Amino acid sequence: MNAPQDKPTGINIFVQGIVSARNQKPYVQVASEERMIAQLTIAEARSIALDLMRAASYAEADAMLYGFFKKHDFPQQALGALMMDFRDFRHELDTERVETSHIDPDTGEQA
Repeated sequence: MNAPQDKPTGINIFVQGIVSARNQKPYVQVASEERMIAQLTIAEARSIALDLMRAASYAEADAMLYGFFKKHDFPQQALGALMMDFRDFRHELDTERVETSHIDPDTGEQA
């Protein structure tokens, strides 16, 4: 089976790291050919990068499920139900709390 050809969006996005002359802090700038889109703190940039990676893998998994159901001619209603359950499952995993304590390696104290 031939893979579909990607169609260009016509949008070029540029990303660069900078150090602000104003406060000497690091930032990430996101721009198009026409304008500055955002200037992000490092924490914001990392959060968005994680969101992009997560969204890409979710779309990939959803597309795989869709392709599997189409290839085997399974009912679309079953696909819809499975995708809803799968997305609920992913949401549960994504919102699971993580322990956030820190042990100081020099003192052994918990921060």
